[in-house]
Amino acid sequence: MILIPPQAAEHLYWMGRYIQRSESMTRLVIALFDKILDEDFDDAKAFYAKLGIELAYDSAQMFLRESVFNLEYASLCNTINAARENAILTRSHLSNRMFSRINALYLAYQEAKEERTVSLYWLESTLKELDAIWGNLELSLVEAKESPLIQLGKVVERMDLNIRLYDSIEAALMDVEKLNSIAEKVRPNHKRVTLSSSNKPKTLQTINSVFEALTTKHES
Repeated sequence: MILIPPQAAEHLYWMGRYIQRSESMTRLVIALFDKILDEDFDDAKAFYAKLGIELAYDSAQMFLRESVFNLEYASLCNTINAARENAILTRSHLSNRMFSRINALYLAYQEAKEERTVSLYWLESTLKELDAIWGNLELSLVEAKESPLIQLGKVVERMDLNIRLYDSIEAALMDVEKLNSIAEKVRPNHKRVTLSSSNKPKTLQTINSVFEALTTKHES
């Protein structure tokens, strides 16, 4: 097991998950905004309903404000805030450069929230910042030992969302080898994950239990 305190390891993992969630949901919001304008005005309502979220809007611009700022636990603003909170709790494990990028994105969201204005162009610019965070992951860390934990969070979240948002177990299966490769960096004797292509609940449970298995299993 990589020698990082258990609490710090968990926060690094969840930081990775929340950054990936921010990226995936930003891409989703952009796609839904386009659909509201060009295809089906109620498409976003139906999509969020699948997640158990009641979303009301009377225009594409209102949808943008609601999804970015106002959804109680699913807004992009809250997701960015959660990523930053985990970054704060692991501050000593991150370089100034990486922490500053995450904090700057948080501040940009706070400023936009206070002004109550958001545009598609602005949202696309935040997506570029999220891409930059991943692009500089290895270089931004103080030590390489943190990287697998953040990357594990990233791939687990991506697999989870592909199933929950798009019912695509096939897309999740494409990430299994990457998941196993990262997990082996965290714990060399990691038992490789296999997924069923037909059992959605079991697949989600398996994916979301990987971190706990890696951090609680004792060497024999």
